[in-house]
Amino acid sequence: MILRFAIAAPLLTLAAHAAQAQSLPASPASSTEKPGKEETAPKKDETGLMVTASSRARFETVDGRPRPGFATSEDAFLLRTGIAVEYGPGPVAIGAEIIDSRAYDIRGATQIGNGDVDALELPQAYVKWRLTDPFANGTNVALQGGRFLINLGSGRLVATDEYRNTVNGFTGVQVDIEPDRNTELVAFYVLPQQRLPDEQDRIRHNAVVMDRESFDTVFFGAHLQRKKLFAGTQGEIAYYRLAERDGSDRETADRRLHTIDARLSREAKARTVDYDLEGAYQFGRVSESTMATAGKQSVAAGFVHAAAGYTFDTPLKPRVGLFYDHASGDRPGGKLGRFDTLFGSRRDDFGPSGTYGALARENISAPGVRFEARPGDRFELLADYRGIWLASRRDRFFNVTDKTGGSGRFGGQQVEGRLRYWLIPKHLRLESNYALLFKGDFLKDAPQALARDKKTVRFIEVNLQATF
Repeated sequence: MILRFAIAAPLLTLAAHAAQAQSLPASPASSTEKPGKEETAPKKDETGLMVTASSRARFETVDGRPRPGFATSEDAFLLRTGIAVEYGPGPVAIGAEIIDSRAYDIRGATQIGNGDVDALELPQAYVKWRLTDPFANGTNVALQGGRFLINLGSGRLVATDEYRNTVNGFTGVQVDIEPDRNTELVAFYVLPQQRLPDEQDRIRHNAVVMDRESFDTVFFGAHLQRKKLFAGTQGEIAYYRLAERDGSDRETADRRLHTIDARLSREAKARTVDYDLEGAYQFGRVSESTMATAGKQSVAAGFVHAAAGYTFDTPLKPRVGLFYDHASGDRPGGKLGRFDTLFGSRRDDFGPSGTYGALARENISAPGVRFEARPGDRFELLADYRGIWLASRRDRFFNVTDKTGGSGRFGGQQVEGRLRYWLIPKHLRLESNYALLFKGDFLKDAPQALARDKKTVRFIEVNLQATF
């Protein structure tokens, strides 16, 4: 009965699993900001049972989109509904989550795909074993196996994106080790779940097909976090390995990628300078295309995110910040230079995805300024402006490519933001995301670009999310 209600609910989002010291929650519904924030996670009752349900309905519209192969204008109505259950009064816990992600009134040349539609899916079904001080030296250990979601660090490389309509599910094992309260090591070996169906006609009809995983794609790595490094700063370092090959019914780019990531950050607080400095280097090899006969190419790529801000101690709680994002792009000859963001989230850095999805963590050099405010417990405001240049004028931006480089490097200027109002605190939230991209020379002149007669890409969406 509960499951039937969750699937049929008129709104959407997904629900979260437990908030333990060793393992922060992974589901988007557990966080109103970034995935995995412990203070917003649902809590267990005294019996060790946790049941959460959440549902979100979203309408979005875009116009002036230059992306080749898709309509320049599109409307979409998206639903995401989920229910999660975890039971674990002792050291062993079992949990599962069902998520139903759908889109309606989708027509030909749509940008909506299986990143937005994944009807009636089970991304989580796991067993978790928590060991408190097993070595009598203060170390805590948590082991998890089965299907689950992962959030690590900033979420730029491995995350469950709260904004996106579907999730990144993984099947395998994960171990969290806390040698002390200040240090956490997460290591994992998983098979990424392939979202199905992947045929456009079946996606438009919200066909129910169970996602699957196989050893054709393997993802493993480790993330080390030191929560108090110096002066309120936390430090992180991580290594990720992605290895894929063609399957019997799926052709891939045969990515064999190593990614090394490091980060220093300090959280925003009143009368305090906060910052977030992260950089990654990526190497390995990929195929030049998904064709079985394609040649191999070495990879040398990277990204840098640098941001700093100050929060004023006033009733509005305003924060003003500067930021810069650089992600390498590809150039003719030599190694592949386009950075691959793996399973990362992009909403917090780059603006809305969905039918907009203009910016990604590839081929970009983009400084900007951001303003945030929280006047009270119900209202939140975010707005930012950035200029956008291509790291390589011969690589893609907004999925538009000019291999001659003759269209230049200036992609344009983006103004984007978000408004949130809690109609019922912690339970019912009204939200709107918006974006304006004023096209630069590249999107005006590139031969591949559509809607070149329109100077601006306009996007707005409104969603209502209920959490129980």
